[in-house]
Amino acid sequence: MTSTAPAGITHGQTTSADGTALGYFRRGSGPALVITHGSISTSDQWIPATEHLAGHFTCYVHDRRGRGRSGDTAAYDLAAEVADIAAMMAIAGPGAHLLGHSYGALCTLAYAETHGVDGTLLLFEPPLAVDGPVAGAGLATYRTLVEAGDLEAALEFALVNFVRVPAEAVPEIRRTPLWESAVPLTPSWVRELEQIDSLGDDLTHYGAITTPVHLIAGTATTPFLFESAHALTGVLPRSGITELPGLDHFAHLVDPVGFAAVVRGAIGR
Repeated sequence: MTSTAPAGITHGQTTSADGTALGYFRRGSGPALVITHGSISTSDQWIPATEHLAGHFTCYVHDRRGRGRSGDTAAYDLAAEVADIAAMMAIAGPGAHLLGHSYGALCTLAYAETHGVDGTLLLFEPPLAVDGPVAGAGLATYRTLVEAGDLEAALEFALVNFVRVPAEAVPEIRRTPLWESAVPLTPSWVRELEQIDSLGDDLTHYGAITTPVHLIAGTATTPFLFESAHALTGVLPRSGITELPGLDHFAHLVDPVGFAAVVRGAIGR
């Protein structure tokens, strides 16, 4: 391991079941908390929140395959993400808690179905098909833009049509650091959107998860993301939910102090 800035972060590497290298950072002390980030992002997006979690947890945040410090394979499905999380949970050790954001929350749900979680499972706005496919027919247009190399247009199309951000909000998003970091990752979203839509709208199978689960949703987020979180509370037998007033899908970046407080409260730290 080598130390890097910001202070308190060390980088490491492990290997998934198929031999894919997974880069991750470790920060803090206390019970282990494995964090799985969402689409078009990397582990770096969780640096602000882990600054405020590090006094209570040992945070392990990996770059999901295909980005950051992690490797990739041509073949891809949700099971590969589950295997990657399993590799991280092995490093974290018994009793680890698990947090997933957006598509990462779907990955952690799939992990919980097949492996269980010793600690608490936290799900921050998983994108479920509660009102129809998330991408649907629009995925063909998105794929065409990506294959043509028009990544900025692809990202704008996805934000409006898949995340369902108001079109008038896109110029403001373009001015944020989030845009610059997300554009190069737009190709990785194609396969993830395929996986999201393949899950369908039947949530009943999640009822077999007996792990304590806590959902997190911002009241200012996209309606289907807010509805997804609430729909799961009606299915998961041991679940609760915290609403974040006035915040959205990026609450962990906009209000890392408040977000960290919600995580600590859900786990009882």
